[in-house]
Amino acid sequence: MTFSDAVKTVTRETIVPMVSDTVLKGNVLLLRTLGNAKSWRSGYQYDIPIKYKKSTEGGIVGLGGTLDTSRQETRVKMTFQPQRIHKPVVIDDIEAAVNQGDERVLELLAVEMDSIAQDLMDDCGGYLYTGTGASGASFDSILNAADDSTVFASYGGQLRATYTSIKGYYAATIGALALSDLSTGYDAVEIGGVGPSLIVSTPTIWSAYEALLQPTVRAGYQTSGFPQVTRTGVVSSTNALSGGDIGFNALWYRGTPFVKDEKCTSQKLFMINEKNFFWAGLDLPDYEKFNTSARNIEGPQALPIPKGFNWSGMLRSTNQPAEVGHMYLVGNWMSDDPRRCGQLTGITG
Repeated sequence: MTFSDAVKTVTRETIVPMVSDTVLKGNVLLLRTLGNAKSWRSGYQYDIPIKYKKSTEGGIVGLGGTLDTSRQETRVKMTFQPQRIHKPVVIDDIEAAVNQGDERVLELLAVEMDSIAQDLMDDCGGYLYTGTGASGASFDSILNAADDSTVFASYGGQLRATYTSIKGYYAATIGALALSDLSTGYDAVEIGGVGPSLIVSTPTIWSAYEALLQPTVRAGYQTSGFPQVTRTGVVSSTNALSGGDIGFNALWYRGTPFVKDEKCTSQKLFMINEKNFFWAGLDLPDYEKFNTSARNIEGPQALPIPKGFNWSGMLRSTNQPAEVGHMYLVGNWMSDDPRRCGQLTGITG
């Protein structure tokens, strides 16, 4: 309906006091890694000592025998460097002035900070699946952690051909997904009876796995509701979520939640032990914190303040009539035991 100027000149619009996000996507793996991060306390790099082979010295000693006093080298260090990504928040002086008083519906700075924080998290969600670990240019990621040297010959600064124990599981050109593909991958990353804690793939592959389940199992999910994977664990259904929790639908495979992640790379599936793949965040001194919990933006990117999230505060610009602030995420993703990470690639459905 088109209203006349007689109405529009004396009647204001209705502005909903919440900005709806129609762009960003959900990222369950980002929520889990940033929400359960470790602290990068100090040091120019993050060193992880690993044992890469068993000592073959020693053994049974007979009567009057000679003790072996040799010592073998069995350990080496993987190293990771902190990376930094940033987003600017720019508020022009005139914009700040007009966004005052009774005519203000939402606070400009608050909305802009929440929106930019979500954009920063969305960018990080991409790096989590695509980072190559290139020095000074890219985060590490699940992509190079879950590799057997097919694509990434080294990890943590060490050659996988030399130290074969830092090879992850990598299966190429799967084609149509079969339960046997999942079982082979799961067996490969299960060590000492401890398997992956999370299986992550695209919505398309998640649905393909659902189609492989027995009709009675699928009916059970539809009747009881899908389990919900949250930042800290798994609850039985949407109704079991506590206030403020974000939940992602999960299927089960061998007792491990299988979730769909819209940021996951096409045709890939990852099996991850989250105790051995994590984010280490570096908090910068004299920088501020604020919660990226979407106070003014309705969308899927709500997070507690992650370790490594740093806010400069608003600063007076030197070359424009505005104030500028900078948001940073500093740190890196890494695995201290890549054997417990795996990926299946080339899945067509």
